[in-house]
Amino acid sequence: MLRRISLPALFAIAAIITMVLAAGGVWQFAKPIDEMLRALAPTWIGIAAVFWVLWRRIPPAGDANDLVRPSPRRRVTSFEPLRLDRRYADVSTLPLTTLDYVVIDTETTGPDDDSGRNGSGNGNDDSDAIVQIGAVRIIGGKVVEGDTFLRLVNPGRPIPAASTRFHGLTDDMVADAPEIEAVLAEFLDYAGDAVLVGHDVALDLSLMSRVERIDNPALDTMLLSIGAFDGRHDHTLDALAEHFGEAVQDRHTALGDAGLTARIFLRLLPELDRVGARRFGDAQDLCAHSAERIRDLGLRS
Repeated sequence: MLRRISLPALFAIAAIITMVLAAGGVWQFAKPIDEMLRALAPTWIGIAAVFWVLWRRIPPAGDANDLVRPSPRRRVTSFEPLRLDRRYADVSTLPLTTLDYVVIDTETTGPDDDSGRNGSGNGNDDSDAIVQIGAVRIIGGKVVEGDTFLRLVNPGRPIPAASTRFHGLTDDMVADAPEIEAVLAEFLDYAGDAVLVGHDVALDLSLMSRVERIDNPALDTMLLSIGAFDGRHDHTLDALAEHFGEAVQDRHTALGDAGLTARIFLRLLPELDRVGARRFGDAQDLCAHSAERIRDLGLRS
């Protein structure tokens, strides 16, 4: 019978039983009813708080894939562009809180099947091309106000209507923009030796790597979230913004999403510390473990 009762319901029943038992214990010693209620109030509040916290940590019922839901905005067949198996001698042992970061986001044309970044394309279609790069900088655990990077890119091909509806960029807007080679060189100069951070960032790095080798260490906030919140089922940028109470502005623009990702990354740092990922190498390992979970669920190859 117990197997037919949901886990949250079991927690609620356990909380009620605990409260009843507490009341019975106090009843033996407290004579007037008002004394009993005064004695029970802190106990009941404490019990309710503990069970509420436990209840909130239970993932909603669903199939196995719901336990890890990556961002739906894009799909890549591999996390290889993150090079999670590579160890960077200069930063691997350094605390995450001491590193400088450049948080990036790109908007793209989407592959030819018009699935774009919000569809089911594999992210490796050669027809997909960057149309905008946005980035913000984190130094000393804070987003540096005014130190941003935002450039349009002429992709050398039409932007499908489905992608324009998603990010608002049109052929006319990028017609006079420089090509990716020039913009990427400018971006890499802006990034310097900083650690690159992005949300579901493998596609960004994959598209950039077609043009120029990216040697910067990289972390993915989606993968970090999966590692930090084992019971959470939704790791999209919007879901994490809601979880942390971060305001969402200029969504689906490269700079707006980069800024939001930066704030979420900073909010994730204490959660990473909680699970023991305090150094860059630890964060890499956590991302690698999360990537393996996604592959095991068949969501990526």
